[in-house]
Amino acid sequence: MGKETNKDGNYKDIAKSTGLVGMIQIFQMIFGLTRNKLVAIILGTGGFGVWSLYQTFISMTTTFSSLGLDQSGVREIAKHSDDKLSIGKCIWVFRRAVLFITSIVSLFIVVFAEKISLYLFNSNEYKWGICFVSIIIFGEAYAKSGYAILNGLRELKILAKSQIISYVVGSVTAIILVFALKEDGIPLALGMVTFSLAVISWVYIRKLKIKEFVPTRKEAFLIFKPLLTLGLGFTIAGITAAFFTMCSRRYLNTHYNIDAVGIYQASWTISNLYIGVILSAMGVDFMPRLSKAKSDREMTVMVQDQLDFSMLLASVGVSGILIFTPFILQLLYSSDFLPGSTIIRWHVLGVGMRVLAFPFSYVIMAKGKAALYTAIQILFWGGEFCLLILFSNLYGFDGLGVNYCVGYIGYLALSCLASHYLCGFKFSNQNFKIISMTWGFIALAWLCSYFFDGALRYIIGSILLLLHAFAIHFCLKRYLSINIISFISRFFRK
Repeated sequence: MGKETNKDGNYKDIAKSTGLVGMIQIFQMIFGLTRNKLVAIILGTGGFGVWSLYQTFISMTTTFSSLGLDQSGVREIAKHSDDKLSIGKCIWVFRRAVLFITSIVSLFIVVFAEKISLYLFNSNEYKWGICFVSIIIFGEAYAKSGYAILNGLRELKILAKSQIISYVVGSVTAIILVFALKEDGIPLALGMVTFSLAVISWVYIRKLKIKEFVPTRKEAFLIFKPLLTLGLGFTIAGITAAFFTMCSRRYLNTHYNIDAVGIYQASWTISNLYIGVILSAMGVDFMPRLSKAKSDREMTVMVQDQLDFSMLLASVGVSGILIFTPFILQLLYSSDFLPGSTIIRWHVLGVGMRVLAFPFSYVIMAKGKAALYTAIQILFWGGEFCLLILFSNLYGFDGLGVNYCVGYIGYLALSCLASHYLCGFKFSNQNFKIISMTWGFIALAWLCSYFFDGALRYIIGSILLLLHAFAIHFCLKRYLSINIISFISRFFRK
């Protein structure tokens, strides 16, 4: 009985953390879209183009500027979090490593500011703005390191509160600066967003009163080595994904035309929008919990629990996208994008496979197997690109999207086998029941999207969705001891 209660507690912890972080991500997304819309109104299309280029450059550079230490730091901090001396030394090394590496990148940007300005804007008049961006990137790294500390220590409420305040303060200040200074204020406005993130994360970390300890050279090396190794794995995986994504878009443009690129990108965005928020929210809490597992058995149980919860939470979104694809495409884009309905039909199945593979990827990271993680990522992205070429040649435009689905089937198989090898993972009977139920409804939704059109599709699909939602509610109560209706009402009352 005690064991069952403990599992119920695990599920409720997953639900609470996912709900909290998910709400913050939705808030950030809505606030970011609102900020961008106001900036677009103030600056017009040309000014917003400059804003977008600055944003793109900052986003791309910050992804690689810290060599993935902000991601690997979560694992290392979580592992050391039970010992005050150990965590103090770990944070000391982590902070300085991130700031040292990022300072080199920032200096590089200053040195080549004129060339970067010419490349991005076809003009050197933005040179000083690029120089200011180097400070933004340094501040972004400081903010990310702060969030990694809060994440690793599982201070999710503090993490959420600091992010909300940062986004509100930074976004409002940015809009005021753009309104007052117009295009000249863009670098400063983007800097204020980052500055608020850095300062407020620092304030909240100070409140935790974490005492840092200076390690010996040997201790510092032993802490830094896994940080850098896993961080490089994340970085190489990110570069690989960006490279093959660029190759696939270029292939579509060459093999078809620029319209195909736009339709494919819109289809990919719609397929991943809901699931992306869910998986990101679950990942914030799952990685530190998994890193603290004291045995392979404990890790296996965590993965089994996460599989149950993630499939129940995500599957209804997959079914909903399958059924309402034409409506969503016209709502978010236009009727010109309707040919993407066929692509989404396959894309979203791949996204469903991604949900299943999600916990296994974190097992590889939690075990610190950077080379294995990188190899699987390279195989997936390279294979997915080759499959894109294969299926588009075999079936033409209707074959687009099949590559994503087949690619994720392979990714799921590889990551599952890796987890079995690393921690002896096996699916539980409950996993089989929940996966069979959720994928049964996804299959019915897929068939509905394939055989029916217009009003009939939406009527039959809506009935399927209601039955799917009822089945999820039943499984949450029976297997996970979660009453989703009362849980949501309590969450919002708080």
